[in-house]
Amino acid sequence: MADGGYYAIKGFEFQIDKTILLILDSEDHTPVFLEQIQDINTDGYVIQVKYKETQDYIPSKIKDPIIQLISEYQKDSSKIYYLYCYFKDTQEVIKTLTTEELDSILGNKKGNFDATLKRGFVSSFKLQFSKSFQEQFEKVIIEIQTLAICSDFDEALIHYGCITNHLRKIVVMNTNIGCRTCTKKELLKLISRNRKTIFDSAYRTYKGDEKYFLFIKKQHFTFRNIDNWERFFIIELLGNENISSIKSVVLNIKDKFYKKHMRAIKSGAPYIFLKGISMETLKTLKRELISDGNVVKDGYDFKDADFNFNSITEKKL
Repeated sequence: MADGGYYAIKGFEFQIDKTILLILDSEDHTPVFLEQIQDINTDGYVIQVKYKETQDYIPSKIKDPIIQLISEYQKDSSKIYYLYCYFKDTQEVIKTLTTEELDSILGNKKGNFDATLKRGFVSSFKLQFSKSFQEQFEKVIIEIQTLAICSDFDEALIHYGCITNHLRKIVVMNTNIGCRTCTKKELLKLISRNRKTIFDSAYRTYKGDEKYFLFIKKQHFTFRNIDNWERFFIIELLGNENISSIKSVVLNIKDKFYKKHMRAIKSGAPYIFLKGISMETLKTLKRELISDGNVVKDGYDFKDADFNFNSITEKKL
């Protein structure tokens, strides 16, 4: 039982790797469907995947999946149908079948299908014996390295892990089978997001906090008074800061990110959240800011008032 579970999981991973190769070999916006008609399909082909690592090949062992594919062919004869399989004694090859070879595979079920149907099916069917699990995996990594333009094997493995997890979620999380679809463009975006995460982490590790924070400042805080943008600043306090320091931070944010010009400002003043500030300290801070001529809008217009959303979102020019 334990071995059966192991090979079932490995078979699914084998199918996922084949799916990745097919997606990466497609046009950017061509949808590849997972676990819909069969294991994998597009508008042009249908693929049934079988992984038999411990078994030798004999024709009868592919009878059931072939019958399933014939049934699909009866519904739509415009597609190409593949049985993509691995047996421990087979070499990588793509074969077409004669009707006699098909009858040999079908065995006692050959009489269930008429000659015209079988001739049509073999003209639209390919039997593909695959590479081994490890060889196919290595091919996937090479394809990801090429696509992501990365020479580092470990980086490609990170992308691979994220891609496989993404595809598993597509299958497992979507009870609506029509949503089980993915495109090359989708995987390219995933790789791009991963690359930024990997880069940011490595940059901080190798350059140190000071250079990393300068990099973050340049990336995200160079542009200040941008039209139609809401800016939120979260400042986490330790609890031992004095009023003067907190006030200085608040005014620096105001001066840098809310500069008034001759024309009307289309974006409101930035929102500042002081996490961990006590009510007494907040009261003192607001009193000093207002005394200096600053306008403070925090949604509370008078003592003991309820929070007023319109008040906090009102623009002050």
